[in-house]
Amino acid sequence: MKSPLILCIDFEEWYHGRWATGSPIARWKNVKSFFRDYYHTDKPIGEVIEPTKKILKILKQNDVKATFFILGEMAEWYPDLVRKIASCGHEVACHGLHHRDLTMMQANQFALELAQSRKILEKLSGKKIIGFRAPNLVITPWLHEVLIKQKFLYDSSVCPSRSLQGKYINQTQAPCNPYRVSRESILKKGDTPLYEIPIPAFPILKLPGAVSIATRIFGLKWTEITLNTALKTGAAVYYLHPCEFNPPPKLIDPTFKERIFFRRSGSFMTKALEAILKKYSGRIIPIKDYLTKIV
Repeated sequence: MKSPLILCIDFEEWYHGRWATGSPIARWKNVKSFFRDYYHTDKPIGEVIEPTKKILKILKQNDVKATFFILGEMAEWYPDLVRKIASCGHEVACHGLHHRDLTMMQANQFALELAQSRKILEKLSGKKIIGFRAPNLVITPWLHEVLIKQKFLYDSSVCPSRSLQGKYINQTQAPCNPYRVSRESILKKGDTPLYEIPIPAFPILKLPGAVSIATRIFGLKWTEITLNTALKTGAAVYYLHPCEFNPPPKLIDPTFKERIFFRRSGSFMTKALEAILKKYSGRIIPIKDYLTKIV
């Protein structure tokens, strides 16, 4: 039997990716200042709505269910869209309350925000939330302890890539296929109740590969090599973002790095997603379905 491909969507806006979330490399101090400066209002304008509907339509046409990692604040801004995601049969999982690196907060603050966002999502979806993914895939030594204490069943924040921009630190030796987490570290196999569902890195080079940002920058073949290699030894994850199905945002004087980051946003991602769904047809599942088979 072929190993399953686990499809995930991080339900966030483009500015959540370290653009307006307090990161030292952010353009804006926080989301509120971004709204005032970019939207000239005090709230989001719904850029995420149409691309999310497009993704839901594509998934329905291909009879595929996925896991949506949703921010608590996004759920509060777009409750009807979260209800729509859940009613379509997709898994709703937690992406935190706000899209901030976990290294910017203490464990107790994270625990409070995690419980709050989980409560919001459970009320909207009508389902128990069992999974978490850290914003920007930035993890901390205490992450697994908090998740275990709050009885989450899985995390999906590890990527065995070389370190880039403060991400993936000391992760190159982490497994590329799902595993039970060690009490010592989320990066090691062990016997805790928590499962890690890692995002595979491109083989040998150890660079991000099973994520849509890499697909857009390096090409679809790069992602297929990453997935095919990981699928030889077990289940593998691929994830994307709704904002990538929109044209790039209109930034003033974008840097070279920013232009690269938004490379081929828009129609390219629509075609890339359709190609991935076709290539791995019949073996794409959400995380909860994968865990049902192994737990």
